[in-house]
Amino acid sequence: MKITENLLKSKLLKDQPVIGTWSIISSPIVVEILALSGFDFLILDMEHGIYDQTALDACIRACEAAGCAPIVRVPGINPSAAQWALDLGAHGIVVPQVGNAASAEIAVGMTKFAPVGTRGYNPFTRVADYAAPSSNQVGKLRNDFGLSSVIVENQLALNELEAILAIKDLDMVYVGVYDLSIALGYEGNTKHPELCQILDKTITKIRSAGKIAGLMVRNKEDVTRATKLRARFLVYSVDTLILKVAAMDAVAAFKQGVSDAQ
Repeated sequence: MKITENLLKSKLLKDQPVIGTWSIISSPIVVEILALSGFDFLILDMEHGIYDQTALDACIRACEAAGCAPIVRVPGINPSAAQWALDLGAHGIVVPQVGNAASAEIAVGMTKFAPVGTRGYNPFTRVADYAAPSSNQVGKLRNDFGLSSVIVENQLALNELEAILAIKDLDMVYVGVYDLSIALGYEGNTKHPELCQILDKTITKIRSAGKIAGLMVRNKEDVTRATKLRARFLVYSVDTLILKVAAMDAVAAFKQGVSDAQ
């Protein structure tokens, strides 16, 4: 299936909310099941997930075949990992652990060809349909095709948020509430009132700068709140938790059924 337009990015640029989940299980079968469930995107996670190049290749294909956008979280400022993901056809890159505007500039540059960025060009890869096109600005090769994103998840990034938001080719800022809850001393409590205030202010700044805002959501109430804040890139849960909760619910229903029969 040849893809030349980034439908996920188009939706976001039209201010439409989209929903996806984190994928840390590097199985194309699990990815396909999740993609077929109706998610707009999956984030294939090379930072915390079990993803090498082979798994990434298979899961990007499975995701696309099911009509879902494959986004890749690379393990930090890692040009090699970004290159692998983009050559394999990822629809965007999410870069974690960005500490300042300078590192955010590098992160964005990893997704763009020269003279804008530092991405390497090989016209014989999947992203180029293995066909050596006459230009590196067609289809998925276009500098504006992929979604460029960084994660704000520490105090340093919060301190330099305005400078990060001023980066021209940065499409989205994702607010990493779990890491922020640790970095800011809330010991993993993502619902701490002070953290919620920081979150609200951060999302407001991102939107005021004309950037897409991303955020984790866990239930309908979170979705409503995030949408009201005008966060549009909403990430629901993680594949491992989705699987475990479904299994636990099944076991609980079984035990309750047995108990009711006695």
